Amino acid sequence: MSTEPFNTSERKRVSRWHRPIWWANGLAVIGLLLSYLSARIDPASFWPLAFFGIAYPYLLLANLLCIGWWLLFRRKRVWPSLIVILVGWSYLGDYVQLFGSTKAPAHVRTPFTLMSWNVRLFDLYNWTHNQQTRDEMMELIRVEDPDILCMQEFLNVGPGNPLMVKDSLLTSYRYTHCADAYTVRTRGDQYMGIAIFSTWPIIDQGTIQFPDELNNLCLWADIVVQADTIRVYTAHLASLRFGDQDYEFIRHFELRSGSDSLATAGTRIMGRIKDAFIRRSGEVRKIAAHMAGSPWPVVYCGDMNDTPMSYSYHELKRSGLTDAFVESGTGVGHTYIGDVPSFRIDHILRGPQLRSWGFRTLPDELSDHRAIICSMGLVDP
Repeated sequence: MSTEPFNTSERKRVSRWHRPIWWANGLAVIGLLLSYLSARIDPASFWPLAFFGIAYPYLLLANLLCIGWWLLFRRKRVWPSLIVILVGWSYLGDYVQLFGSTKAPAHVRTPFTLMSWNVRLFDLYNWTHNQQTRDEMMELIRVEDPDILCMQEFLNVGPGNPLMVKDSLLTSYRYTHCADAYTVRTRGDQYMGIAIFSTWPIIDQGTIQFPDELNNLCLWADIVVQADTIRVYTAHLASLRFGDQDYEFIRHFELRSGSDSLATAGTRIMGRIKDAFIRRSGEVRKIAAHMAGSPWPVVYCGDMNDTPMSYSYHELKRSGLTDAFVESGTGVGHTYIGDVPSFRIDHILRGPQLRSWGFRTLPDELSDHRAIICSMGLVDP
């Protein structure tokens, strides 16, 4: 007696794993679509979408894993994930670059190098070893030797203080001009803010204030580069304002050893993230509006505190800026190295009159942010 009918039935039987994976696949597809929307919908209008934007890399990975599973067992089921990835293909380049250009494009004039770095007050509060860290950071600046240096969470101290930076850069380095602005002054003549150092003349400068964010601002400087003038913006946008209790919960989450309950800490942390999303979208709109009135080609750089899949990042790109990492970077370029998951939240973007090449994310872990640097030059209209 033949057993062929029985074997055919066994081959057609659906694995008990396929159904839950199929449902999970559907959720991953929907989540990825919502992450695309987060780049277009202002968090002030509908903030929950912004959380999907943060989760974009993980949602993308989930869909890739689903594709791998279905290729092994049910090839026709790869289409939902495959289609949703292709729909958002342009976003992938904001996260990963394979072949960054290190050569200057043709017909570029007045080349210069620009470096941006959140220096975390040069380790003022001795998170590591402040004097040693400050000296190593200054040595890194000396080695890279950018023509224009933009720093967020910059520290300016009085004469004789071993953490002195501003005077050192203007006397012992190539920098001849500085534009700076401060939001905090502490005892002992310590000023905290933001700064632009230049080997070229700075002929004008100003700030863009954020009324709802007293500790952050945007600084701009008009810099004469040979026969041309450019306007450089550097900003430190709204942070998450995590406290020690929040970081403790994040550090101990996997061990479940923290004193906070999941519901209490989760609600508090979600509220802080929501608030930061909304504040950053307003800040970026103010910066974009100011840039629109610039008489000179513009460069934006700084600690945006937002990932490439965010409304704030794409609002700057929609204003006509191009990301130097996308144009000439390599790898994933993660810049944040603190207690929360690492993302690329520090950016350099340039206006249509410029081109960039040789973008690098420096590997040195001297702050809670890595420095980023690239070369730029102007092109004829």
